[in-house]
Amino acid sequence: MPPLASLDVGSNTVRLLIAEAGPGLTFRPLRRERVITRLGGNFSAENGLHEASVQRSVDALRSFADLLAKEGVERCFAAGTGVLREARNSRAFVKRVLQDTGLDLRLLTGEEEARLTLRGVLSSLADRYSPCLITDVGGWSTEVIWVEDREPLKTASLGLGAVALTEKWLVQDPPSKGNLAKLRSEVRRVLQKTRRDWEKEGRRVGELHPHLVATAGTATTLAAMDLCLSEYDPQKINGHRIARGALKRICLRLPSLPLEDRRRIPGLERGREDLIVAGAAVLLALLEVFELSALEVIDSGLLEGILLEGMGKSVEQGARSRE
Repeated sequence: MPPLASLDVGSNTVRLLIAEAGPGLTFRPLRRERVITRLGGNFSAENGLHEASVQRSVDALRSFADLLAKEGVERCFAAGTGVLREARNSRAFVKRVLQDTGLDLRLLTGEEEARLTLRGVLSSLADRYSPCLITDVGGWSTEVIWVEDREPLKTASLGLGAVALTEKWLVQDPPSKGNLAKLRSEVRRVLQKTRRDWEKEGRRVGELHPHLVATAGTATTLAAMDLCLSEYDPQKINGHRIARGALKRICLRLPSLPLEDRRRIPGLERGREDLIVAGAAVLLALLEVFELSALEVIDSGLLEGILLEGMGKSVEQGARSRE
């Protein structure tokens, strides 16, 4: 059977997973690729996606399309997230991608992104049944999911993306203390409102698992930094825990360093050295606002969820065709 693939076009990173289907709805990863294109860079509500950001992303997708052809992939389940939900020219971007690369992007709603992220995370999470919070800090938004018995009871797509926050508050190198305080205040305000809204609906924070489950680039980069990894290793990342106190120390150290010094930190992915300050601040605020003790990092997430959903639909279509 030819390999399958999933593709996630996010506000900061374009990610690709090529896999071999296994028995049932299982798969074996064959290859993972990622390129930071910062599609959400220089975005504005009036003008939409910036042309330079679009071009970087289309170039990366063209390269991925060539790789898919080389690897013999016949089906690629592709999705767009984050800033594409807001951009007035997102449809034009999807059309351009299809024309230039042959890749057909499906634009996910915030609810769809949360559901698929949950599916991908649960495929790797050790404790799948305790009530917990799962989060994905993206470039343009942060998804937060309240999960009980493997089901999402509440989801929130919050305007707290690492790219958006960085471009709004952290334009100096290193960032000023005043702007850092304003960024942290904005993040806490949004998260505190989310907690209050959920508590009014009967959610009890005290019943949550003490670990915040986090996936995607900000969380995995922090885990790689905490482990001082010179080379990224998903097996070491998966399940790694960072205590709240340790994450607070990281959040204090990062903005004190200029970009050039941050680039030398082992485990910090190149191209993320400016965004990691805002992304880490969001994760720390989640721990503090929801009174959680540690960050549990999971390497699987939206990309795996997209693949699993696509595999499931393919199985259903095959069954119907045989009837």
